[in-house]
Amino acid sequence: MNPRKWRSWHRWLSLIVGLQLVIWSISGAYMVFFDLSFIHGDHLVKKLEQPLEKNTTLSPISWVLDEKPEATSVRLMQQWVDGSLRAVYRVESKAGTQLLLAESLEPITLDRMDIGYIASQHFANNKDVKAQVSFVEDKAPGELNPALLPVWRVDFNDFSSPTLYFSAATGELVTKRHDFWRLFDFFWMLHIMDYEHRIDIQTWWLKAFTIANILFLVSGGALLYFHFRPRKKRRRAA
Repeated sequence: MNPRKWRSWHRWLSLIVGLQLVIWSISGAYMVFFDLSFIHGDHLVKKLEQPLEKNTTLSPISWVLDEKPEATSVRLMQQWVDGSLRAVYRVESKAGTQLLLAESLEPITLDRMDIGYIASQHFANNKDVKAQVSFVEDKAPGELNPALLPVWRVDFNDFSSPTLYFSAATGELVTKRHDFWRLFDFFWMLHIMDYEHRIDIQTWWLKAFTIANILFLVSGGALLYFHFRPRKKRRRAA
């Protein structure tokens, strides 16, 4: 084959391979530079130690099971309801998860005010920042696993635009997001070349790049062959 054609192929393949290598270098450097605990947003929340008061009135768990015979799990916990910390039973069943007041077994439905107060208790940064609370029932944003729906979303007007997501049923914190995580997620997408779900490390894009890289090496080897072959002929002629 004509060396010019090999040179043309090699030039175009070098652009494709080189561009992806640059992307890998930048995305890899970002992912290595930041600690994963920071990316996960552990610095955004504080650990809440809420021991149950000794004089708390509790209904027996047997009453809970009589009230909810379909329950598969019952756990005693505390949650902020109407601005005060209350003992509640967290009841799981095939139908979903529900909170009951531990004293009266009255069902609890957390509203926007409850979630706003719960979020302020979890948030570790400046308490004076403003927060916007919204309910997400369907069409989860790209940064949230749809399996977690429905959730309450709390956006804080603070550095890196932190967002906390809370379970709509229990008010428990389910995940944390901020701009550094969002950029990490973007670089992760570019790094594994999964531009849709960002979880598949065996995409066709990655396989195609592997093939292009092999062709790049083959074309480079062919150019080396054409480069050294004439010299051998001249030596033989001499």
